[in-house]
Amino acid sequence: MRFIAFILFCTISLVGMGQTDSTATAVSDQTAEPEETEAEKKKHARVSDFKAYAGVTLSDIIINDSKYESTGSAGYNLGGSYRRGRLFYWEVGVRFNGSSIALDESNFSSEETLNMRQLDFPVSLGINVLSPLRRVVGLRAFVGGVPGVLLDVSNNKFDLTIDDFNSGQFMGQIGVGVDVLFLFVEIGYNQGVTDLLEDVDSKLAQGYFNLGVRF
Repeated sequence: MRFIAFILFCTISLVGMGQTDSTATAVSDQTAEPEETEAEKKKHARVSDFKAYAGVTLSDIIINDSKYESTGSAGYNLGGSYRRGRLFYWEVGVRFNGSSIALDESNFSSEETLNMRQLDFPVSLGINVLSPLRRVVGLRAFVGGVPGVLLDVSNNKFDLTIDDFNSGQFMGQIGVGVDVLFLFVEIGYNQGVTDLLEDVDSKLAQGYFNLGVRF
């Protein structure tokens, strides 16, 4: 009789322990947070994007020479770049720069527009003050350097050819940008460091407004 009572006691105890374990497991399963999908992990980890843009420029030559005078004239640029980073970021790219400058020489009574085509390689460092929201909206400021190569100069009445220019150019760059979803706008200023014309104190000064997409 005692043996039967002992068997019943053990059976009831085991059933009670099983129910307790099942309840604890169910509560644990209910409180556990769902795991991120692979797509969500990649989205949150992403810190880089590619950019393509086109824009208008306003270019002038700062000349310290009584022989020439210049005034600003509108041009254009086309380019693309790769950007990486969150709060602080770096960016490298390539840009086709079509500059136009209204140039006047003391020997002539009227000015003429001088068109130049240059290939630039902008390198910049920046800060995005809205980095936690960078995939939706961004507000950026950046500085950098722009090495470039002069490709061509239009025919002109001053008899200036590409041989009269320094083919290797370098400019400093500063600007601000706004990102909204896949679109962005940038406003910036480039200041020449090297002389544009050989043997003449002449620096290219250029402002720009770009509109582009990022992906």
